[in-house]
Amino acid sequence: MEHRRRGPRYTVPAAALALLLTALAGCSGTGGGPAPASSAPPSAGSPGPRAVLPTGIPGDWHLVFQDDFDGTSLDGSKWNVGNPYVEPQRITPPVGGQELDCYDAGQVVVRDGMLHITAVQKQQKCGGRTLPYVSGMVNTKDKFSFAFGALEARVHVPATADGSVANWPAFWAVGPDWPSGGENDVMEGLHGKICAYFNSATASTGSCAARDLTGWHVFGAEWQNGRVDYYRDGVYAATLNQGITSAPMWLMIDNAVQPTIGGPTSVPATLLIDYVRVWQQ
Repeated sequence: MEHRRRGPRYTVPAAALALLLTALAGCSGTGGGPAPASSAPPSAGSPGPRAVLPTGIPGDWHLVFQDDFDGTSLDGSKWNVGNPYVEPQRITPPVGGQELDCYDAGQVVVRDGMLHITAVQKQQKCGGRTLPYVSGMVNTKDKFSFAFGALEARVHVPATADGSVANWPAFWAVGPDWPSGGENDVMEGLHGKICAYFNSATASTGSCAARDLTGWHVFGAEWQNGRVDYYRDGVYAATLNQGITSAPMWLMIDNAVQPTIGGPTSVPATLLIDYVRVWQQ
C-alpha cells in the first residue's frame, strides 16, 4: 500500500507561547502545553491546574491515551514493537511491500525523554527477502484503540542536507482489515514533504505542506464522523472528508526507507517522538 499507510527542550515560538499562556490562564479548549498535575484543590484566588489539551484544536477534551517516553524503555503496556500483522518477534518484515527496510526491535529506543526510531544501512533478512536497511515501528494494536477524537504527537522529523524530509517517517492510525478500516496519516513524509492523508477502500486523499516541517513540530488531527481536520503546530492546515471511516483505530509510528514514495534516502536517520496523546469528548 503506497500510503501504508523529552529531551532537550526547545525555544518556544511566540505563537505557541501565546497559546500556552492562554491555556494556563484558564481558557478551555484552545490547546497549549502541559500543566502540573495535582489532586489538591486550588487555593483561594489562584487558578487551578489545567489538563493537557490538544494544541490549537478547539473543544472540550479528556485525555484517553498519553505517553511522554520518560522511562528507560518502551512501555509494553501501551506499545508493541514491529509489524502488527505478523507474530511478535525481534525482526519483522515491514507493513508495506515497497519498503526497503526490515523492522528490528533494536532500532527502537527510549532515552532522554524521547522515543528514538533509527534507520540505518544494514542488510537484513525478513519476510523471505533480504533488504538493504533496518529501522523500526511501534504500534498499539490490541492495547489501545479509539473511534473519533483528537490525536497529537510532537515529532522531530529527520532531514536531508537540502532540507527535504529524509526517508518515509510517519505518525498514523489504522483500523482493522485494511483498507476497509481506514488509515489516518497525521504526519507522513512523502516525496520530501510533510503530508496528511486518509486512505480507505473508497478514497485516498491528502494535503501536503508547502513549508519546511523538518525538525521539531507538533502534528495533530481531529477525527470526526465523515471528516478529519489536520493541524500543524497548532494551526489548522486542511480538512479531508472523502472515504472517512468510523471503525476504531490503533496508533502506528515508523521510520521507513523508500525514496520513490518517501523522501531521499539518508541514513543513519532518527525519528524522535517527544510525546503521543489522544483525547475524546
